[in-house]
Amino acid sequence: MPSDGYNDGRAHITVVTFLHKREFCPKALVVNWHKPREKKALEHMAHGRVLWLDTMTHEGERISISNLHQATARRPDLQRRVNTHIQAEMNKSEGRRRIMEGDLNAATSRTGYSISTKSHFEKVDNQFQDFIQRTGSSLIQSEAHTRKDLMGGASLDDIKNATLDHIITWNFSNDDTAEMRAPKSTVHWLGACVNDHALISCTIDEHLLSYQDPWARDPGGRTGAIKAKKIDPKQILHIQSKLDAIMRPIAQQIIADIIEGKCIEEVGLQGVVTVVESRVATAGMLMHKNPLGRDNRARERGPY
Repeated sequence: MPSDGYNDGRAHITVVTFLHKREFCPKALVVNWHKPREKKALEHMAHGRVLWLDTMTHEGERISISNLHQATARRPDLQRRVNTHIQAEMNKSEGRRRIMEGDLNAATSRTGYSISTKSHFEKVDNQFQDFIQRTGSSLIQSEAHTRKDLMGGASLDDIKNATLDHIITWNFSNDDTAEMRAPKSTVHWLGACVNDHALISCTIDEHLLSYQDPWARDPGGRTGAIKAKKIDPKQILHIQSKLDAIMRPIAQQIIADIIEGKCIEEVGLQGVVTVVESRVATAGMLMHKNPLGRDNRARERGPY
C-alpha cells in the first residue's frame, strides 16, 4: 500500500485539460508517457494523474501540453520516477514548444511549516528545481502562495501556505531578459477562500497564442474583420462570482464533514462515491439556478 493511501485500483484522482477551440485544432493526440509494463512502478500516477496532449494551433504551431497532478511530498521516490519518465519522453522531440502545468506538490515558497519537516520538504523541492534546470525549462513564478492547509491551525498565523501549483514552459519567448520581464502567474481564490488550492493564470507568448476574432471591428468601424486577439486572463473576473456561488457551499460542506469526522466514518469505496455524487449533484443544481440572473448570462460569459 503506498504511504499516501492510494490502495484501490478502481478509483483514482484524474486531471482534465480544456483547449480553446479558437486557438487549437480539434482532436489533440494523447501521448503515452510510459510503457504498459511500467504501470506497476508508477503506481497511481499511471492512472489519470498525467495528461499529455500533442496539439496544433490553427496557425500550424505544434505544442505539447502536459497536465500533471504530481505524487504527494511524502513520496519523493515516486515524484522522481515520474520526472524521469517525463524527461525521457521529452528527449524524443527536443526543441518542441511545451507547457506543463498543475499541482506539482513541490514548492518554491513555504510558510507556517514546522522545523521538523524542513528536511522532508526540502527533498522534493530540490528535486523539482533539479528537474527545471535539467530540462532547460522556464518556471513561471506565481505572485502569491497557491495552496493553504485549511486544517492546519487554530488561527490564520498557524495556517501552512505554499506555492505548489506551477506553469512551466519550454522554447517560448517568455524567458526573463533585460528587454522583457518574465510573466508571473495571477492567483485567483475561487470559492470565497474555502478551497485549499487556488486557480492560477498567465499569458504565455501572446503573439503565438492568440486567436482570430471574426466579430472584431477594424479601424474603420466595419464588422467582420479578422484580426488577432489574445486570450484575456481577466475573463476569469467576469465569471468568478458565478463560480464562487457554485463552489463555496460544496467546499464548506467538505470542510465541515472533515471536522466532524464524517469522511473517516464513511467506509470503503462506496462511501467515497456517495460523497462525490452528492457534491456533483449540488453543483449541477446551483448551475441551473443561474446565481447571477438570466439577463447577465451573455455579459458574464465574455468573448469565449
